[in-house]
Amino acid sequence: MRHIIEKEKKTPVMFDVDVVVCGGGTAGMAAAVCAARKGLSVVIVERTSIPGGMVTHVTYWTSDFNNKGGFAREFITKLYDSGVCVKPYYNPWLIVPYFDSLIEENKIRVLYLSNIAAPIVEDGKLGGVIVESKSGRTAIKAKIVIDATGDGDVAAGAGADFKQGREGDGAVQAISLTQMLTNYTAGQIDYKRMQEIIEKAVRKSGKKYWYPYDKWHPGTVVGTRQTLLHSVPHATGYDPTDAIQLSDAMVEMRKQAYELFELLKNNTEEFKDIEFGPFSAIPGIRESRRVVCDKMVTKKDIESGAKYDDGLFTVAQYVDIHRRDKIEAPIIVTKTEPYHIPFGALLPRRLENILVVGRCIGGAHEPLASYRIIADCMAMGEAAAIAAKFAIDGKCTPRKINVGKLVKEMSSLGYVQ
Repeated sequence: MRHIIEKEKKTPVMFDVDVVVCGGGTAGMAAAVCAARKGLSVVIVERTSIPGGMVTHVTYWTSDFNNKGGFAREFITKLYDSGVCVKPYYNPWLIVPYFDSLIEENKIRVLYLSNIAAPIVEDGKLGGVIVESKSGRTAIKAKIVIDATGDGDVAAGAGADFKQGREGDGAVQAISLTQMLTNYTAGQIDYKRMQEIIEKAVRKSGKKYWYPYDKWHPGTVVGTRQTLLHSVPHATGYDPTDAIQLSDAMVEMRKQAYELFELLKNNTEEFKDIEFGPFSAIPGIRESRRVVCDKMVTKKDIESGAKYDDGLFTVAQYVDIHRRDKIEAPIIVTKTEPYHIPFGALLPRRLENILVVGRCIGGAHEPLASYRIIADCMAMGEAAAIAAKFAIDGKCTPRKINVGKLVKEMSSLGYVQ
């Protein structure tokens, strides 16, 4: 690859805060709100135009909240009490104003439509991030950096080691979009019946049956017109950390969305009147970088139900691997024993003043397919916020805090079992 030499830049400091949260998604929102509630000044840098990440852009269902407390419990209770969720589906658009209100109430500054250009790092110690936005290139100085990018962008940029994909070939799980179809009046149709309808439609159309046809789920989302289906177009074999491959994956998935819509509308009686609804504007990435941390959650851990002295919360979710290549089974589901996420899995090796949260924490390929979901990412975010508070008050790095106090506080919130 050819290179150019950039001139040295004099970058203005836009903010100087206690905590900068890189990514305003599931884990990032929990981290930011919980840190602000502890009296810390917080800035979120978010690449899209709304908060919530996968919660508000891609997913429509909930899981693994039963053993969660704190912010995660507050969130799911709010969904049910306000009528936003009819288990397991929820309306993502009605969550946005709730997140907006949390940001406003807690005096958090958010930079939307802004990208992390680089970490500010010296001798392995982070001191903030460089941001590219409509204001140009600016700096945010911070005592603690929380990497909630999902891809470990900040940690990787600061020099952290990372792993990606399954052992051997590095293949990652499929990338997805979600798509909504409205205005079908055929009554309740369960998943099994849906598959029968699709198989019949495929035969009628003369098309070859292929994987994305398996990914239709009938369901109802509160506040939408009549009833809806949602599909999950899948792009297999793409590297989500490669800009060209990710762009190509988005195009493939949009093609799948239109093809699946036409298949149902033109070849079934049940869905002849359906209307094409919105699909997610950003990809649902299940797996990318896994940052090498002080502790790594292993396959053995999730099989044996490992518990740690620095365990922050319990994960009870099964392993849910979406095909990594085009010959593999569509979904591989494996039972787990409830296991802990240790604090060490949030601490990138050889780096200070940074915590990673979300799917990019320290762990193996298989555990990632269990702990990458909403409830567990929220728990990570809250733990990072508490750790940041302890570090700032103690004038030390997160690695040097009293971990016993952190575990005790997470337990008091209802997380650690």
